[in-house]
Amino acid sequence: MTTDDKNKHKLKKNKTKRTKRAKSTERLSYNHDLLVKSWQSRDALYQQLFGPHKYVSPENYSAPVLQSKPKDNASARHAEFNIESPNKELDLSNQQLAIFTYEPDPLRPYWTYLTAGLSTPWLQDEELEVSGFGLELMIKSPNEADWPAQILRTMAYYIFNHMGTLSPSKRLALNSSIIAGGKSLLRNVLIWYADDSTDCWYQLPSGGFGIFTAIGITDDEMRLTESMHEEYGTWCMLQILKRLGIDQVTDPSRPSIFETENISSIIDSVKDYAEQFHRAFPEANQPRGRQTPNEQN
Repeated sequence: MTTDDKNKHKLKKNKTKRTKRAKSTERLSYNHDLLVKSWQSRDALYQQLFGPHKYVSPENYSAPVLQSKPKDNASARHAEFNIESPNKELDLSNQQLAIFTYEPDPLRPYWTYLTAGLSTPWLQDEELEVSGFGLELMIKSPNEADWPAQILRTMAYYIFNHMGTLSPSKRLALNSSIIAGGKSLLRNVLIWYADDSTDCWYQLPSGGFGIFTAIGITDDEMRLTESMHEEYGTWCMLQILKRLGIDQVTDPSRPSIFETENISSIIDSVKDYAEQFHRAFPEANQPRGRQTPNEQN
């Protein structure tokens, strides 16, 4: 069983809950106070973790407000989300998804792009274990650019439209350059815990969510990731990138790691470490807050 299969199995319970909630919107009342409090709580968390943002898109990003006092649940949905008709089915892909941009600083010498909207409790009327889709996504870039926001929106809209989720260890093939229309060798992304975050799981009034980062890799790096280790392939690749000074930063102009002179010895060292850990702790494979080889020491 591959890492993706095991993560999919372990996340099945929460994913099923989210899907059931999406299919039963007619029975749900949209708790405006819960949505706004969670929205404000997430904004405060971002300020605490990352400081003031440089930009936000769209520029009119703000928590939704009631424009009139609703008479019933249908009119409440119309007022809170500006739906054209109370009978129109709520389309999450058209709801506000923001991208925060943070400029480099002494502690983060790269540009940071972060979604705000995937954890919003659009379809909740009470606190649950998971808020919204249970995550927000991040990309780190060495330069200010348009492509990080484009990739983040693509991944977010996939989650919205398919009522799915992305979890650490997930590997995604983009099937094209990470820069639309560009010639970058990076054509895939890995999902992992953002090392900028002080924790892997945060609590909002509506439930919990994680901040996960997407890291771009080449096709040959993807094949290596899939072949290195059944349980820790993604972790192994991230350790290789870290040793090469790339870490979680996605630079579309970088060459493949296989251009590095001593790459074979680095790969072997990381694989041996992961295998030793796996033999010592065979059950240490949890999708949220899981123990990795580094964390055991």
